[in-house]
Amino acid sequence: MRAELMTDMTSAGPLQTVKRSTRRAHPRTFSYSPNALGAFIALFGLAFIPPLGSKGALLFLIAGMALVVSKPGENLAALRREWMIVLVALWCVMSFAWSAYTSLTLRYGIQLSLTVVIGVVIAYRLAPITFVKIIFVTSSLTGLASLLLGRARSDGMGYLGIYGSKNALADASSLLVIVSIAIVVDRRLPAKWRLTAIATLLLGAMLLVMGQSSGALVSTLFVILVFGGIFVLQRMTPYLRLVTVALAIVLFASMIVILSSMSDQLAKIFLDLTGKDVTLTGRTDLWAVAFGQIAERPLFGVGFQAFWVHGQPIAEQLWADFGIESRSGFNFHNTLISNAVEIGLLGTSLQTFIFIGAVWSCLGWAIRSPSAASIFFALFMIRLFMLMWIEVVYFYQFSLGSGIIITAICYGHRIKTDLYSPKNRVSRHFASNCVYQAG
Repeated sequence: MRAELMTDMTSAGPLQTVKRSTRRAHPRTFSYSPNALGAFIALFGLAFIPPLGSKGALLFLIAGMALVVSKPGENLAALRREWMIVLVALWCVMSFAWSAYTSLTLRYGIQLSLTVVIGVVIAYRLAPITFVKIIFVTSSLTGLASLLLGRARSDGMGYLGIYGSKNALADASSLLVIVSIAIVVDRRLPAKWRLTAIATLLLGAMLLVMGQSSGALVSTLFVILVFGGIFVLQRMTPYLRLVTVALAIVLFASMIVILSSMSDQLAKIFLDLTGKDVTLTGRTDLWAVAFGQIAERPLFGVGFQAFWVHGQPIAEQLWADFGIESRSGFNFHNTLISNAVEIGLLGTSLQTFIFIGAVWSCLGWAIRSPSAASIFFALFMIRLFMLMWIEVVYFYQFSLGSGIIITAICYGHRIKTDLYSPKNRVSRHFASNCVYQAG
């Protein structure tokens, strides 16, 4: 089934008088896919959680659970196939057993589990291109809303739009830039989609600059360079592609060795440009505290989202030291370190294995079968791979970013199986077209 939200408006042209009565017997119709409509409502709710709050999360749950209960047999089969990501969510839920804040860990763990279940179901109900179109529409709406709201920080250090921080706006703007690029370069899409994507690309770039987030700017520029690399690799034979990648790895390693000898000078230039301090806004101090927590509870951690809690002594001290008056929106600024504190080395290792596997699958997908969907997921996952060393990028409950990661994991799994399974003896070109079109 072509699972795609679309309108099919038929209008009568200059027909003969005899044929007009026949045309009147077929009124204009509106056709749609219930799966795409439900997914759009769910993702719209996630995208607009910043201004809507709990109402956005409720919208996501209502629409998402409607998809879950509609075809229970198919959905259970999909969840069994994606058992590893389901296990991650269950591990977070089970951590309530050793958490000092049992009710909070259980609550957030259940919310993450619902996010995972709905994300898996959406990935198995929609064609990748349909999902990308929905992300494009919802991201465009958040971008327009942010521009029209005209809200900035009181100190003038960044634009906010509909978000609570400039970093949140920058992340959303980066997402809009990435999805717009993916749609613009796909010639199989109608001109109306590609022309609209050019406009939203400009909008996303403008908001990205207005957000004044150095991390978002650098990571977005990097994925644009990666897109250029993907574009070049697509036109090579498999053998030449392998040689090119090997040479690129050697060149990259050589550059690291050379630049390491100039680390002090480069660090000074970077800090002067971004306005950061020598510890990257205290990250090294935070990491020292985190390593102490990991050493105390290495395997299981303190419990899912059970560290940054009001009343937790060490968290309260860190909030005071860093001047976080709101006592919220703060973390260890490293995905692996932060998650190891909460769910231990066991849970973090499983998360990392799944995430890195999805990055590799999506990148290979984009090189072998370029399309708006494959390019979007590849660029999105590579950007997160860059940011995971200085920010916390996965897995959060009721988060659009986590939802996209979950679907990327599922699509990467589906594409890999379709292209390489010995049971499916079809050409790669045929397989990629089926995944591109099928729901």
